[in-house]
Amino acid sequence: MWMKGESMKLRRFNQQVGVYAGIIMVCASSSGYSQVASNTVDWGVQPLSLSRVGSAGWQFLKLSTDARSASMGGIQAAIGYGNASSALNNPASAVDVPDMDVQFSSMNWVADIKYSSIAIVKNLGSLGTIGVNYTYLNYGEMIRTRVGEGTDPNTGASLGIIPLLDNQGTFTPHDLSVGVLFSRQITNALQVGGTLRYIEELIDDAKMSTWSVDIGTMYWTGLGSLRISMLGRNFGSDGEFEEYSGRQAVAPAKVRLPMQFILGTAYDILDTQGAGSQRLTLAAEYVKPNDGADKYRVGVEYFAFSNIYLRGGYKFNYDEESYTFGFGFEYAVAESIVVKVDYAYAKLGRFQGAQIFTLGLRF
Repeated sequence: MWMKGESMKLRRFNQQVGVYAGIIMVCASSSGYSQVASNTVDWGVQPLSLSRVGSAGWQFLKLSTDARSASMGGIQAAIGYGNASSALNNPASAVDVPDMDVQFSSMNWVADIKYSSIAIVKNLGSLGTIGVNYTYLNYGEMIRTRVGEGTDPNTGASLGIIPLLDNQGTFTPHDLSVGVLFSRQITNALQVGGTLRYIEELIDDAKMSTWSVDIGTMYWTGLGSLRISMLGRNFGSDGEFEEYSGRQAVAPAKVRLPMQFILGTAYDILDTQGAGSQRLTLAAEYVKPNDGADKYRVGVEYFAFSNIYLRGGYKFNYDEESYTFGFGFEYAVAESIVVKVDYAYAKLGRFQGAQIFTLGLRF
């Protein structure tokens, strides 16, 4: 009887142990499955964040159009002490031109691309300041290609539909813009200006054009020389190739303008007047484009001996562009005529660098 009772107790104990072991195994497997599932998510390829890169065309509108801006990290909005190049940067600064200013710039860009600009600004006093500007980007001569059926020159066998280069001639594509400017001193502290531009792109006989507007402000805070500027660039309608000789079955997609919102500030930490005057200006900008990540630019300009400029700058969050530097010189050739010469170098990473020269006249 004792052996039988103990045997029954032992069987009940084993059954309980079996139940508990089963519960533990189920929980453990559930936990393990959960852990594996969680690790699977962690180990998986995560989706890339949304990027606007490459979503706009007309990229030549982003290039520096004068040596002063280019050498200061591409600063455009709040440098102050504007000249004719303000027509291509912040039109509000054109108010600073005392009478008349003319500037011509030429830049050697990557891949032997040539970029030139000319701007003329005239101050009409209480009526405001007006100006005209022109930019031209020359891509150089290219070999024309045509898609058609090719044949092997040795056997005469068909090679199918391929690009044909022989006896097709050459063409020279270009981008250009033509603009008019108006700016005005609203109060002693506020300057406002705008530029209206016609823009064109030509690739062989394929042509595209549109219009754009730049609107800029310059506000002198009254805290020393501190100024704040807001600039909206390249606001306009999309472009579309309208002439391409019917070579394409489907019309090309529309091309957006590279719109930018720029918030800038600048301050003269040194400013002396009279003979041997000096000025040291620090400037910074925040750039919000519609086709890429936000960008930041800083620049410095040192003016000494009444006619010499030394400049430097840096561009942050750019793919290839980084530091810049340059210098300038101005000389009065007559009582009311000043000749200005400026040079800038911009580092372009794997694309080496770009140089830009500016020649100006101030009346």
